[in-house]
Amino acid sequence: MNNRILSAYLPKTYQYKAEELSLEICLQSNPFDLNPDALFALALRKNRRRRFLFVSKVLGKHIPVNPLLPLLTGAALAVQYAKVLLSIEHPCYAGIIQALKTKQQMFEVFELLIQKPLMASPEKTLFIGFAETATALGQSVFSLFDNACYLHTTREEIPCLKSELDFREEHSHAVNHRCYFMNSTDLKTASRIVFIDDELTTGNTVLNIIRAIHRQYPKKNYVILSLLDWRSAEHRARFKQVELELGTKIQALSLMGGEFKYSDSTKGQSANVNPSWEPRIFGQLSQEEGKPLLERHFISQYYPFAESELAAVYSQDSSGWLNKTPYLRLTGRFGLSWSNHLKCISLARKIGGKLKLMRQGTKTLCLGTGEFMYFPMLISTYMGEGVSFHSTTRSPIYSQAGTDYAIQNGCSFPCPEDPGIINYIYNLPENYYDEVYFFMEREVRPERLYPLQQIAQAKGIFRAVFVIGISSPERRFLSDHKNPPAANP
Repeated sequence: MNNRILSAYLPKTYQYKAEELSLEICLQSNPFDLNPDALFALALRKNRRRRFLFVSKVLGKHIPVNPLLPLLTGAALAVQYAKVLLSIEHPCYAGIIQALKTKQQMFEVFELLIQKPLMASPEKTLFIGFAETATALGQSVFSLFDNACYLHTTREEIPCLKSELDFREEHSHAVNHRCYFMNSTDLKTASRIVFIDDELTTGNTVLNIIRAIHRQYPKKNYVILSLLDWRSAEHRARFKQVELELGTKIQALSLMGGEFKYSDSTKGQSANVNPSWEPRIFGQLSQEEGKPLLERHFISQYYPFAESELAAVYSQDSSGWLNKTPYLRLTGRFGLSWSNHLKCISLARKIGGKLKLMRQGTKTLCLGTGEFMYFPMLISTYMGEGVSFHSTTRSPIYSQAGTDYAIQNGCSFPCPEDPGIINYIYNLPENYYDEVYFFMEREVRPERLYPLQQIAQAKGIFRAVFVIGISSPERRFLSDHKNPPAANP
């Protein structure tokens, strides 16, 4: 990807190019004077609805980052929202922005955020983060407020629960979103709903969920917080129309905003994609199913949780197989109160301290899995220096090495929770990390972990640790030569 600045003052114009795709961005809003190249890069994705993708450099999803960076990015959105719409300035406001710009003293600022008094929202607020990319971003925004609760949407199917809201993200690789509330009064009684996403392009997704909510539980105020807001004048006018139609107020804030136009020379024909851009495939050969993990490379660390921290519901994969091991309630998938969030911080500090003592290398990668991002990210901040964090994803993106293109390489593999769904890991350099910690919310069948270990070995990582939350207290630790037990059918 190549980019260059065409003007010096706002509005600024930037040009980006990735093979047949060209983008021109007119930057109109940049309240913290952040460098666009520090926030995002461009990539091509396998999606006919929208071929381009703004890949965030601060989310910890596709690109490895210091785990404190996405947490402070969410905090920046939170303090901007508080200052602009609530007239509350957090005492760490300037420190957060400075830490984001310089990448200095991030841990000190983060610890201050935990210790400082919360920003009291004048009305009960429900924060909703969008799966799968913004689950952690949403929770990091919510973490600065009291009189609030948090939920993230999910693409998982949970047969024993009724989804309170169902809506679609038309341009996505996985269009269906569900909202499961263990306590549906949070949705009913909230006076204001704040949506958090990494990017607004047309705004159709958030309008879809606003309509879904408004049909059942109409609100007077909706707010959208995003890292990037690329809505055109036409799209912004549509928001005004929906405001009038529903008789409500919809406000949007972002760290950076403007408009873009793009040209695609392959429009109407097949894209000319180099085969080397395809992610390397792992774990899809039938003869490898059930193949035992190599003892030398495998450690499994289990952490039992108190029953109050587990949601005793089961999931169903695309083959119909039921996994009855509990979900972790602290993720926000079923709604999260402030007291639950405090438990999340305390538990993450405890687990992170234990994993820090287990480390055997100076360069450690921590990988979240799918929607399970915030809790692993939080744990990673307490594992010491030299830790990078990012996550697996469902998003199919082309990779290209050797340029400033956002996705340098990629690996695809069957999702451990549902082998019928293909997952990806991007930007995993060869012979760089000493060890990798895979964080999984629940137990799965042991053979489903094999592709992840294959990937680690192929990248020259000779120590793989699986950190998995379970409910059975007797399964605290399995030594290097043991494989994890199968999940209960």
